[in-house]
Amino acid sequence: MNVETLEDLFGYQLQRAYYVERTQVELLAEMAASASSDDLADRFADHREQTEGHVVRLERVFEALGRRPHASRTRTIDGVTESWRQHDESTDGPAVPSALEIALTTERLEIRAYESLLTLAGRLAYADDVVEPLETILEEERAALGALEDLESELSVLETVAVDDA
Repeated sequence: MNVETLEDLFGYQLQRAYYVERTQVELLAEMAASASSDDLADRFADHREQTEGHVVRLERVFEALGRRPHASRTRTIDGVTESWRQHDESTDGPAVPSALEIALTTERLEIRAYESLLTLAGRLAYADDVVEPLETILEEERAALGALEDLESELSVLETVAVDDA
């Protein structure tokens, strides 16, 4: 795809966001099934359902723009997926990121992508039928990141207590 205008750039980034969300639906199912705790499994499963909603919202954005939904592969999410597969196959080697680290990285990447899409949508003066779904997804991604960061803090405290008790 040639990117020559802001509209082209918006379309390209929208296609990449669509790819990320569709990939995340599958990845979150795998992560929930392999989670080390019920709490983490529940969070991944809940976020998977939310991510399915993101896919639907993005399809509506494509529709509002008069476009057919199309996913453009991104090596970034492919790399995250590969990190998960290495994690899932490993025996907890130190060089392999944890499921929680992978989830945190993904949320941060998604937040940045939606911030960029909203910036472009503003510059292009897109209507609410384009902007509002993106804003909703961004809010949900930020909430998911906050929940994961809270869990990370809880686990850090528990690990500290366990080390102190040993």
